[in-house]
This record gives sequence, C-alpha cells and structure tokens, in this order.
Amino acid sequence: MRIEYKEEISEFIKGQVLFNEPLKKYTSFKIGGPAEILVIPENYKELQKLLTYLYKNKLSYYCIGNGSNLLISDKGISNIVIRLPKKDSRIDFVGNRLISDASVSLPLLANKASKMGLSGLEFAAGLPATLGGAIVMNAGIGDLRSIGDLIVNLKSLLPTGEIKDYNRDELLFAYRKSRFQDSKEIIIQAELDLIPRDAEDIKAETLKLLKKRKTTQPLSHPNAGCIFKNPVNDSAGRLIDKAGCKGLRVGDAQVSTKHANFIINLGNATARNVLELIEQVKKIVFDKFGVNLIPEIIYLG
Repeated sequence: MRIEYKEEISEFIKGQVLFNEPLKKYTSFKIGGPAEILVIPENYKELQKLLTYLYKNKLSYYCIGNGSNLLISDKGISNIVIRLPKKDSRIDFVGNRLISDASVSLPLLANKASKMGLSGLEFAAGLPATLGGAIVMNAGIGDLRSIGDLIVNLKSLLPTGEIKDYNRDELLFAYRKSRFQDSKEIIIQAELDLIPRDAEDIKAETLKLLKKRKTTQPLSHPNAGCIFKNPVNDSAGRLIDKAGCKGLRVGDAQVSTKHANFIINLGNATARNVLELIEQVKKIVFDKFGVNLIPEIIYLG
C-alpha cells in the first residue's frame, strides 16, 4: 500500500492505527499472520469517515468483530483490516426491545437482558461473538436457536460510508447465513425483540446452557467454534466422530476428542495445518457416508 495512504489514515483516525499487526491476537483460534494495517476506529462516526476515505481511494478492507469464527492466513492480510470500535458502546432497552451497537459482545447482552427480565438471549451467553459478527453468521446453537430469530431491524454502513436501514424481511436469514456474508457492509446497530420472563428462570436456563457448553466443548484450547455446518437432519460432529476422526492431527491442529466438530490449537498450529486437517476430515466423512461437509468458519487471506 502506498505510504501516503498510511499517513493520511493515521492523521484522521483518533483510534488505533497499527502496522504489520499480528492478527492472531484478535482471533479465538490464535492463528494468523499480520495485517498490513489494522484500524480500530474510536467510534462509529470515525468508522464512517474511514469507509468514505477507502471508497474514494478504491482501497479494499475486511472487517472483524471478536474473530471467534475466523481462520486467518499465515501470510496475513495485505488489505486494511477494520475492527469494530468498542469505546462507549451503547445498549438501550425500550419495552421488550433491546437496541445495541454491533460491537457489544453477546454474553454481555445476554447478561443485561437477563437482569431486565427479558428472555431470548439465553443461548447466546456462551457465544464469544460480537452482536454484529453473530448477525453476519446468524450464529446459534445446536437446538436451532439463532440470533436471526430475534432481529427486528438494523443499521449498516455501506462501503461508501452511507448508513442503510434494514427491516427483518430484508436480512435473508437462513441456517448460519445472512445477506451480509456476500457484502462489504458493516453492521453498526441492531434492535432485538425479546420476551418478558422471570429473571430467575432466565438465569437458571442460562447457567444450564453454560454448564452443557463447558462439559461438551474444548474450552481449554484456542478454537473457532464449530468448523462445519450441520447437514440437513444430521450433525457434523456425529458424522466426524463415527468416521473415526476424533484426535486426528496435522501439526498442532487437532480434531477435538471432546467435540468432533471442533478443531483446537494445541499451541503452535498454523492456518495451513487447520486447512489440511479440514480437507482430511471432509474426505474421510465423504468416503464413509457420502456427505460433503461445508465449513462454517470464514477464511481470510
């Protein structure tokens, strides 16, 4: 990237502008090479200004939230990487509605809603994602509850920097899918419709789900959550387990022995290790069951 672009971005961004920044620090997998430029705007107005500048100068970018479902190339990313601003993130309640900035974490939202006696986000208490990232992936859990079920409307920033409003019918939610997966738009705010419920009942369900997550998922090692989408009327984890892939390893990337649809980083796994392991698992499962597993995680680089 031309040096003048770097200088100009550094001049008008009051947040952080980091050069050759290792991206493994910003993903739950703890894998990934450096970003040529990582920009963390101070607020959404600064993000809007940044997008306008990038559009004017025809510069490409990627946006990340908590990096909880990302695998980033070992070579890193030569484009600009944007991380959502977290400073002064806003959460408001209006009746049964929760209005939140996209950079707020799901566990925090679930906790706030619980204290307000509003149900619907119990399943999200253990998902290490931002609201924006969760909406992009329509994140959820195995019983088919997902964030898309709760969204009423949202605001996004177009690549031009303009704000666009969406209602629910325009978001094209499906299993682990939304319209934003094929878009360069950045979600900045969303409104969720929740249901009144006794706060103690919400707390009890949340704790039950968190306990199940702790006992069934390999939380002691870096990972990116479920690697594959579940096939229709089946479970990717079940297929991988029955195919004998638990414990399969490439370098320091290993199919978890606790949950077969997780790949864990044993310490020094590379993106190449993970990609090779994914291909091995896909081949073994296809050869045994004739099912083509589709990755759920996003690969950048």
